[in-house]
Amino acid sequence: MPLPDKTKTALDELRMLMLGAQILLGFQFHGPFQNARPSLSLYEKEIGAIVLCVMVVIVGLLIAPSARHRVVERGEATQRFNDFITRVSMLTLAPFALALGLDLGVAPSRGLGTWVGLTAGIACGLSALGLWYGPMLFRQRHGDADMVTSDEKTPTAAKIDYVLTEARVVLPGAQALLGFQLAIALTSGFNDLAGSAKAPHCVALGSVALTTILLMAPAAYHRIVHNGADVPEVYDVASRLLLAATVFLALGLAADVHVVIGKISESQILAHITAASTALVLIGLWHLWPWWTRVRAHGPGNRDHVL
Repeated sequence: MPLPDKTKTALDELRMLMLGAQILLGFQFHGPFQNARPSLSLYEKEIGAIVLCVMVVIVGLLIAPSARHRVVERGEATQRFNDFITRVSMLTLAPFALALGLDLGVAPSRGLGTWVGLTAGIACGLSALGLWYGPMLFRQRHGDADMVTSDEKTPTAAKIDYVLTEARVVLPGAQALLGFQLAIALTSGFNDLAGSAKAPHCVALGSVALTTILLMAPAAYHRIVHNGADVPEVYDVASRLLLAATVFLALGLAADVHVVIGKISESQILAHITAASTALVLIGLWHLWPWWTRVRAHGPGNRDHVL
């Protein structure tokens, strides 16, 4: 398969993983504000907090290739980038299976008992691991002849296709957050929060709303300004908008993690620590790491393609 096609397929597969992740991420944010929360046991609340942190890391890893492609590869289709997506996908599937198993262990136990929930959670987690990692046992080994190492420039049309696909990879994360933020404002659990806890939510709401606007802007710019024409300006503008969106998404995720962890633990100190850690991890994955990799590999020059 030609390298540009492999890159597009890899990004589409990454998007599929993100669509699955957004479901669990949205549930983890919504859960603490549901009416049944007061009846949850301590271990169920702890599981909810653990799964939330796991899902935030998974989302961070799934978005990392998009930022890396903009900064390090400058939108080019390279074998190195395809290999990076493969490593990220393999890395996220195991914690994804863990989070899925934990959530499916808690949900059935609410109505059918602890042992049913435990059995369901283990069965779900093991099934996911088997189906996701099992095919590795039958993976074919390709020789060097199948490894595409062409240094040819990626066509502008393909680069635009990549950046629009990458925006669609990031958008579900913002979508899950924005839906949560708007919905919980109408719940009694949110009304019970102190004013100091509601302030981070307002920050998160504004940040994620801006993230969504930025992620939708490339499509509007491509269609309205250039009438769908594949010109380099579309790629340049879309790259800047995508990178800017990840900054606000990191801020929004961190602020909402603060709200949810504070709600679960009833400890503002723990909420502060978790939110700060979330922001550092996401900014590190989406900005610091790609720029460090680029500077190390290419030097600090030639910044015009992404800034």
